Amino acid sequence: MKKSTEISAHILFWILFTLQVFSQARLFLEAKPDAPFGQSFAWVILLELTMGLIFFYTTFLAVPRARKSKGNLAALSAVLLILLLVFAWPAMQIGSVQVISSVAPHLQLILLAVIFRNSSVATKQ
Repeated sequence: MKKSTEISAHILFWILFTLQVFSQARLFLEAKPDAPFGQSFAWVILLELTMGLIFFYTTFLAVPRARKSKGNLAALSAVLLILLLVFAWPAMQIGSVQVISSVAPHLQLILLAVIFRNSSVATKQ
């Protein structure tokens, strides 16, 4: 994949992800206005985007190294699990549905990062 195409794909992906985060946060806060973070919509958006960037690019940049050995794959898995636990900790204080709704989008980002990395590596070969 040409570098300009890859950059364009990343930009488009993050625009779509931002729109998704915005709409999901808005729907959630409309359904549950008494949520602990309900008064700070902008903070929720910023936090979700930051977490998304961390999960996506941690995975995206580490996939080539993880392919080299099982130890690297285990280390990447451990880092991602620790990140999931850290980011899910506030939701753990509320309930299991909130934990699932907190973790599921980030698992999707991890999967998308692996797919994106594999497709960009495959087209370079």
